[in-house]
Amino acid sequence: MATERDYNVFADEAYQIDKARAKREDRAPLLKGDILEGTKLSQSYKVLKVEDNNKNGMQAMAVAPIINGVVDTSEVVIAYAGTDFDDKLDVLTDVTTVVGGNKDLSIPQWWSSPKKVEGQAVSAQKFATSIKQSYPNAVIATTGHSLGEYLAIYIAAENKWRNTGFNGPDPYNILSDEAKQWIKDNPGLLANYRNNHDKIGNFGGNKTGAAILLDVSKGGYNPAKSLDYHGLSTWQFDKSGNLVAPGRSSRESRLAQMEATTRYQLWNLSVLSDKLRESNGGLSSSEEIFINSGEALIVLNGVSTMMEDGLTTVMKDYQQAITEAEELWRETVERAQGIGMDLGYDEVIEALASGGATQASIVGDATAFYEQKIANAKQMLEEYRVLMTEIQTSIDQQLANDQQLAKDIQF
Repeated sequence: MATERDYNVFADEAYQIDKARAKREDRAPLLKGDILEGTKLSQSYKVLKVEDNNKNGMQAMAVAPIINGVVDTSEVVIAYAGTDFDDKLDVLTDVTTVVGGNKDLSIPQWWSSPKKVEGQAVSAQKFATSIKQSYPNAVIATTGHSLGEYLAIYIAAENKWRNTGFNGPDPYNILSDEAKQWIKDNPGLLANYRNNHDKIGNFGGNKTGAAILLDVSKGGYNPAKSLDYHGLSTWQFDKSGNLVAPGRSSRESRLAQMEATTRYQLWNLSVLSDKLRESNGGLSSSEEIFINSGEALIVLNGVSTMMEDGLTTVMKDYQQAITEAEELWRETVERAQGIGMDLGYDEVIEALASGGATQASIVGDATAFYEQKIANAKQMLEEYRVLMTEIQTSIDQQLANDQQLAKDIQF
């Protein structure tokens, strides 16, 4: 599974698709078949497809990981390029689509009336559709930076996919009603990391709920560095590829990613469960629901172990956080007693409280927060088990009546 740093690299590499930009910088553009690798990536990836749209300025690519020398297209990430300020079409898209909410472009022409062309959002969806058709069994996610993340969130919401990206304006103004309902019903599947000093990336508010606002700058706001706050290089990651920032620990980064993955897998399973219910409790005799279902393949490829182990790990980590809060309080009291040798226990507690350090603030608040997280994880685990039971029962019922299908599936 791609890490948060992998997504950051993909978002950056998407800029390298632009042939005009590559020519200006005297280098080769990123092409289909290229291999992305390096110390920043968790593994190597192959570029499956690229698009450099010279009519509206959109650039996009799809990549898949290379596992043991083989391209694994069960996981595909689509990355969209952000604004190149030397590209008038990108700037026009920012004004027309991001600000104005219009998905089509009107390109000014001095010799005639403006030329109407499809905008980047439309081309972005066509690219996504082509990837979905080429890799029907893939679990697809999106990423991007700036305008690229605006497009990536839009595409993820419209296609009911995961998204992890950076510094993107909010695309709620162009979402369909169905997409708006989906993001409302599935919180946590869209992650748009924003710097709280970034005026560009924070445009449009946060109606999608995708924004995760963090302060990754050093010191207070400096107007002279306004563009720096928008850059991809401001984001830092730990050795495992998890995003870290002041106020956000490595554990919180890892758990946030695990929770988002778990929610996405639950959603995939619920879609399969709905399909099975529509088929009157079993698979269709044409095998279409099972054989062509990416969700079903996920089940067969071991999602069971991942979900069980993943959620168990999440709950253990939350419990460890509670234990650490309790240990922090104990150490705080012990250190205070060591400083105030002449003070009794109650006097030490009173002195700490006067400075804002109480057992309730250090232990109680943290315990309540993580206990709720544990309860949420337990609920997701129970939902998962119910769905798996329903799916397996439906499959078993059909296989009992269709021995030929059993041979084709070859459990």
